[in-house]
Amino acid sequence: MNQQQIADLSAELIMKYYDNDYMPFLMHMDDDALWYGPAEGQFLHGREKMIEVWNAEDHSLSFSLGNIEVMHTSAHPSSCDVMLSYHVTTHYPDHHDITLYQRLLLTWCERMIEDENGSKEKQPRILLCHISNPHSMHEEDTIYPKNFHQIYYSSASLRQNGDRIHFHGLDRSDYFILSDTVVYIEAAHESRHSILHTVDGESVEVFTSVSALEKRYHHLFLRCHQSYLVNPGYIRNIRRFKLTLSDGTQLPIPEKKYTAFRDMAIQQFSSKSL
Repeated sequence: MNQQQIADLSAELIMKYYDNDYMPFLMHMDDDALWYGPAEGQFLHGREKMIEVWNAEDHSLSFSLGNIEVMHTSAHPSSCDVMLSYHVTTHYPDHHDITLYQRLLLTWCERMIEDENGSKEKQPRILLCHISNPHSMHEEDTIYPKNFHQIYYSSASLRQNGDRIHFHGLDRSDYFILSDTVVYIEAAHESRHSILHTVDGESVEVFTSVSALEKRYHHLFLRCHQSYLVNPGYIRNIRRFKLTLSDGTQLPIPEKKYTAFRDMAIQQFSSKSL
């Protein structure tokens, strides 16, 4: 079992799930899978039962999924544990928004699955889905917290946008980060690595260099200096020879690149404002 592929698959499935495309996630459940949480006492046994319950759900909820941190580990070649951490906001029809921080543990295994032609091959299946940070469960709810705001209400709301970009962290985590949450990126370890600075104040060190990130995400970030990429959406002002970001961070701009960078930033800002 390839741990990295399982980690990437886990992130892909959870992103689809919170886009109300839940069936791919459920179809990866083992026939004998267990589901715990996130509500207290929420327990389901078996893929067929899960599909039955989800198909019976009737709701008009939508969700916003924040940045995802994925860690994976394995003690056996045919199994893998994946931990996903993220913020998710539930948007209610009455305009209540509730944001929770969740940790999701998925235990994967390999099963011999027979296809419609009678051929068998190994397929990854989820044995256990455990969502921590449990909350109280309303008596009228089954899966989704349709009456959750009657029990708990938070004014915090998450409506982040942008492309979701993938990074390999030095802490062995994989990060699936919304580009709009990255304020700027700086070079680290003699420019071999990079540090991402996000709107929530977090700093994530990743293996990729600033130069490589510029080539890959030139449509998202601008190179103001050989050591820095900046998200133009967070530029507060530009003056000779530096820029100030919305969080007060100041970054240098080389004199020879100042005019070209200023014009490029103005052009990109103007195109987004149309």
